[in-house]
Amino acid sequence: MKIIEIMKQVEEFAPLGLAFSWDNSGLQIGDINSEVENVYITLDVTQTAVQKALENGCQLILSHHPLIFGQLKNITNPLYLEIIKNNLSVISLHTNLDVAEKSVNHSLAQKLGLEVIGSLSSETGTTNYIIVVYCPIEDAEKIMQSAWNAGAGKKGNYYNCANKQDSEAYYKAAKNAHPYKDSGVQGYITETCLQFFCEGFRLNEVLAAIRQNHPYETPLIYHYEVMNPNPAYGLGLICKYNAEINLQDLAILVKERLNCPQVKLWTANCELYKNINRIAVCGGSGSSLISVAQNYADVFITGDISYHSFLESKIPLIDAGHFYTEYPSLQLLADFVERLKLHPFLMLQNEHLYAQNLLIL
Repeated sequence: MKIIEIMKQVEEFAPLGLAFSWDNSGLQIGDINSEVENVYITLDVTQTAVQKALENGCQLILSHHPLIFGQLKNITNPLYLEIIKNNLSVISLHTNLDVAEKSVNHSLAQKLGLEVIGSLSSETGTTNYIIVVYCPIEDAEKIMQSAWNAGAGKKGNYYNCANKQDSEAYYKAAKNAHPYKDSGVQGYITETCLQFFCEGFRLNEVLAAIRQNHPYETPLIYHYEVMNPNPAYGLGLICKYNAEINLQDLAILVKERLNCPQVKLWTANCELYKNINRIAVCGGSGSSLISVAQNYADVFITGDISYHSFLESKIPLIDAGHFYTEYPSLQLLADFVERLKLHPFLMLQNEHLYAQNLLIL
């Protein structure tokens, strides 16, 4: 399979348009026409990852954290040069995978044995729109299908969604116009008004599909931004554990399931043996979501919590580390690669640079 075909599948799995503006998800290095059979999967693109990829005969490294973040002024980094020299390609799926329909957080919840209730935050890197289009009644079905095929009308677990309402339209065409009917007179037609929900990263493609299938010379099509997000996407998850568990036992469960050397437990003055009902999770660095988690959960599991974030939290926090809360997502990437009929090779947890060099004394 070629890189360009893999990137098309990425748009279905974790659309790049979901990534935040500061991020650099997508193809980092490589020729879009390169053929791929074996894929090496890692959290970070390091010298060890490159070596392992070559040892396993891989043509592509698929990482969570981007290889390239800042602006490049030259390419002298030995890691970049080795990747290029060995004709390796690198694709990184970062914040788009954090907020995707099946995300880093779903992998974390599954590893911890939690049942997902819904998204913790609706925040993504995209803007949402309502598209409005007027068309003849007899063309409504064709236009709806074209919009749906281009990606409009998807929200949560629902597809091919649209609002439809008939209306009356009046017009008078100029001499050089080519109206749908009634040239040169005061025209009248019964129209259908169609409305579709559309994510920002699909907007241009949907608008182009509608225009291509619209019979009018000058169709009335417009769109406006809406605040209500697509519930399929978002940062973090609200979950529950389908058995009685207290705060102390939950912290121990997190440590054991994630195979991390330690966890930090902030009790927020709660009893260690307090039963937990709702559990919020966010893989990686989720401190910014603590204030949101306080409204929905009894405890929040994430990584990279700062000193002051601990002090200010009104609910217990379990910090299992950035690396350990994101590592389960490699299996999500492996499953994606297998669906493409390619061969995944996962970097083991203890082979990652972070796990090898972090010592708890």
